[in-house]
Amino acid sequence: MGTNVRLTRSGGFAGLSMVADVDLDSLPKPTAEEVRAALAEVDFDPPARRARRGRSTRSAPAPGPADMYQYDLVVKDGAGKDRTLTVHEPISDPRLQTLFGALLPLAQPE
Repeated sequence: MGTNVRLTRSGGFAGLSMVADVDLDSLPKPTAEEVRAALAEVDFDPPARRARRGRSTRSAPAPGPADMYQYDLVVKDGAGKDRTLTVHEPISDPRLQTLFGALLPLAQPE
């Protein structure tokens, strides 16, 4: 089994959830490479956890207004290691923008 990536975009004005749930090995090679490269750059270590380890004193950003989206990312690799991340709009991290931009066209309504 390869790497499975699940991105759920929820919230927004209509409240419709969109889900992209893909095995990277099943994607066209250029898309898989784009997603893998973007994933390699994502910081899955939340600011609150870094603060507990003394690496940062920043707190996690609060959710945006009610009509903004929330993105929940779950990455499962073949070794059984799960990595998760939840972010709210606005997303200023260009690495996450690239990743979500590659995955959202693959999303279907939940």
